[in-house]
Amino acid sequence: MTRFTSFTATAALLGLVALAAAAPAPAQRGTITATEPAHVDPHARYVLYLHGRIIEEEGRHPTSPQFGVYDYDGILNAFAGAGLQVISEARPKGTQIRVYAEKVAGEVRQLLDAGVPADHVTVVGFSKGGGIAIVTSSLVRVAGVRYVFLAACGAPVPDAPVFPVTGHVLSIHEASDDIGLSCQPLFRQSPEVAETREIEISTGKRHGAFFQPRPEWLTPTLAWIEEMWAEAEK
Repeated sequence: MTRFTSFTATAALLGLVALAAAAPAPAQRGTITATEPAHVDPHARYVLYLHGRIIEEEGRHPTSPQFGVYDYDGILNAFAGAGLQVISEARPKGTQIRVYAEKVAGEVRQLLDAGVPADHVTVVGFSKGGGIAIVTSSLVRVAGVRYVFLAACGAPVPDAPVFPVTGHVLSIHEASDDIGLSCQPLFRQSPEVAETREIEISTGKRHGAFFQPRPEWLTPTLAWIEEMWAEAEK
């Protein structure tokens, strides 16, 4: 098992940006589907993106008086533009985290059963979507699958159920955010997790830092999906 503790994003981003600039452009744009595509390419990389609660409450194009416009489609297009096959849907209002996590876990297993390598499947979740990603990780229990938790962990709640995570997990939180905090307490309660990393970004946008496809979180997320971290750290 490999574990890594929290560090700031500056050094990581510098290396990742340089690596991204040197890397060849993706051969073609990826797709965006609400569910698993009819044809699964076992050689592609798949991202299951789980949005924040505001999409459930206000629809696909919401605006928060505190955090601004949530550019859901812009985020999906950013992933697809990087050549990734994106699976994401606008969840209905009042979606239960555990129930929806079981659905996502089923989609992950379907991709694996179709021949997609575990490390080519990444579940990315923001806020409530991050909570769903956490439970999904606990349910899937496949070491190679990758996860990105965006502002997904809150303050510990006494007697709350714990969902130990598995797989390769990157946590990103914003320094000015008082909603999405460090996931280190969760990681310490996850003995089967294969690898953890955590970075703190600093945009001053609080929870809204993840409402837009900002490079501060998108660049390390794409690097995690593409497994480029080791190269960036050389």
